[in-house]
Amino acid sequence: MKVVLFDFLMFIFTIFIAWGCINSFKAKNKFAIGFGIISLLVFLFADGLIIYYATKGA
Repeated sequence: MKVVLFDFLMFIFTIFIAWGCINSFKAKNKFAIGFGIISLLVFLFADGLIIYYATKGA
């Protein structure tokens, strides 16, 4: 698998979402916490797929 700019952007966006979740916990905003956790799970799953297919060589 060829690594493209999109792969790096996914990792950067995942870091920003995690940072936003931490700030939401500090602010005790329940909606932002829930939205951030769901988004973080989706992005972590996508990052896992990127790593899996990048190391598999398919």
